[in-house]
Amino acid sequence: MALKEIVIVSFKHNGKVHRTWYQTYLIQENENYIVCGSTHSLVVEADGRRWRANEPAITIFFKNFWFNVVCMLRDEGIFYYVNMASPCIYENDCIKYIDYDLDFKVNPMYDIKVLDEYEYRKHRKLFAYSDQLHHIIKSKFKEIKTMIMNHDFPFDHESIHQFYQAYEKMIAEGENK
Repeated sequence: MALKEIVIVSFKHNGKVHRTWYQTYLIQENENYIVCGSTHSLVVEADGRRWRANEPAITIFFKNFWFNVVCMLRDEGIFYYVNMASPCIYENDCIKYIDYDLDFKVNPMYDIKVLDEYEYRKHRKLFAYSDQLHHIIKSKFKEIKTMIMNHDFPFDHESIHQFYQAYEKMIAEGENK
């Protein structure tokens, strides 16, 4: 596959842009998910603040599941950052999704830390999440936690290493053209 840059845009439930990632590259797309690779992505916050990611990452966006996961490759191993989010839409080289605040931080030993519960409660009221949406998010939250504990895809280190090797090969081939 040729090197293809894509843009990633997260929104909040009210439709406003939350964060945008640049310098991210498509590795694989199938009917269930999209895999992207990046080295030090440029990130632009809704308020205009700009920063760069600290390490290489593989990010997996699901088309039918209520989360996405950033797999950060560090010297100590793979760290997973899981965003509770709407299933993604991919069109015109852009991945879009709604960020629903609740997150998991997972270290290489699969220790889980839940983040942003206060932010979720605040936004649930502010953006008037429906009871149905709240139920979906809470039930998917439990399912994802089980996936992490069982090391199910995408929470298996081997798959992430394979995607990263494919990404490195694509970058090297792109630089040689």
